[in-house]
Amino acid sequence: MNIKLENRTGRRRGRFVAYEYGTDLFGDIYLEKFRGREKGKLVSRWIMPDLGSLIRTLDLEIYKREIENYENTYSR
Repeated sequence: MNIKLENRTGRRRGRFVAYEYGTDLFGDIYLEKFRGREKGKLVSRWIMPDLGSLIRTLDLEIYKREIENYENTYSR
């Protein structure tokens, strides 16, 4: 699954942060963070012990980005 947040204000216009999460082949829950403009670069990778840790980490990360004026760009 993916979550992509993009900044559309000021000098950071066009920058994005993307979070990819899921389970790997061994059943571990992972979270990867990508940052960049057009092409993302892997910044952080976490292995979570349980689903609650994933939810709390994602909540904190998304809150930090919202303060920096990043907006969700996901559309169906």
